[in-house]
Amino acid sequence: MTEPPPIFTLIACPMIGQLGPDSRIIERDPCPTCNQPYPEEVEFLDYELDTWERAELIKAARDNYAITQRLFSVMQQAGLQGLAAQDMQVSRSEVFAANDPENKVVIPEFRRLLLLERADGPSGWWERGPQCPTCQRIVWRATDRVTQALFAKYGNKPGPPRQVSAATWHGWDAFYLSDPGPPVVTERFKRVAEEQKVEGLVLAPAEWVP
Repeated sequence: MTEPPPIFTLIACPMIGQLGPDSRIIERDPCPTCNQPYPEEVEFLDYELDTWERAELIKAARDNYAITQRLFSVMQQAGLQGLAAQDMQVSRSEVFAANDPENKVVIPEFRRLLLLERADGPSGWWERGPQCPTCQRIVWRATDRVTQALFAKYGNKPGPPRQVSAATWHGWDAFYLSDPGPPVVTERFKRVAEEQKVEGLVLAPAEWVP
């Protein structure tokens, strides 16, 4: 059996704007039994940039990321698995227009980045609870490890690692876990990002468990 690669949690990436007026996002009320929010259903993503300084992977909204067409093509050519892209719209906010009134900054084409797969595991950050009888989802309880992990980038010590069950992973290079946390990526994703000098990514080591 092939040894799975080192993995990392994508703690943060640039947020350099806000949702634009043409975004179509459906939000549902939380489950009435467990009170967990449902994932947003994005019909169309419109993102207004306040600036653009070569950031090619950005967080556009909760669990929604945008990637330049150039970088997405590089990742496809490198054979990264579990990623897809969808058309979206990128525009300049009033702040951007005020700082660049002559439109000298050339904004590249962006795509909405889709992570197609989801693995499972004990999480390592959240505490796994029972399955909700109404929405059939696992109830995850926040622990102090969540805060420790997300704010470890401001200190000198790494936070607690996310834990991924190796048996639920099937070769994807970027994926979500069943817990409420951010994506997990492989060393191959990390290496491509570093080779392409992708700016602003914060990655923290995660770990495999049986």
